Amino acid sequence: MSNMRSPVNIMDEVRLFSYAFLGAVQKLAVGSIDAFNSVFSVDGQVRAKFYRDRGIAHVKFGRYWQALPLLEQVSKEWPNDEETLFHLGYCYLKTEQTREGILTLEKAHSLDPASSRVNSILGMAYIQAKDYQKAVDILKGAIEKAPNNFNMHYRLGLALDHLGEYEAAIDAFQQALTIRPNEIKVYQSIGFVLDQQGKHDEAVVFFKKTTELKEAIQDN
Repeated sequence: MSNMRSPVNIMDEVRLFSYAFLGAVQKLAVGSIDAFNSVFSVDGQVRAKFYRDRGIAHVKFGRYWQALPLLEQVSKEWPNDEETLFHLGYCYLKTEQTREGILTLEKAHSLDPASSRVNSILGMAYIQAKDYQKAVDILKGAIEKAPNNFNMHYRLGLALDHLGEYEAAIDAFQQALTIRPNEIKVYQSIGFVLDQQGKHDEAVVFFKKTTELKEAIQDN
């Protein structure tokens, strides 16, 4: 997969024209003779919706570099669209543009502070940037509103671990396990925290559980 930013693909422009044209035809079918012109009179809106849908589709298939130019175009047309900002911020993180990702996700957060998906990914972004206290602050607040979100509990544990708050990190990981009891990475993370505390015998128990779960997956 290419890691070079590319302009909007010419095929996306062709698809955009087809999309707008079909919209005009559908409106004409219900008797509005001015519909064709009206579709193209709001070309910016048509283009933004098409590029947002197309960009999000690329994101879902992991085509982050292809999604970026589309979603960046949309963000210019719709600067306060939370859906666009979330996926654009996620793309920045996946293409190792952490600063841009954080700024974009912070804007999405300001538009919808209660969004679990934004808070979870923004927490991850802060961890990537080694801004662990910010990660803790946003994840703790978000967990109060979404207590059954596995990713937020797990990421809170990671951030607390980096801050040296080992007991709190283990508590966060244990909360994650109540949601997903067989998640390998959580047992492994608890083992590492215990090992850092010098609790080697307790750590071994969690490392053994990690091994057992991996073997069970291989046997299946």
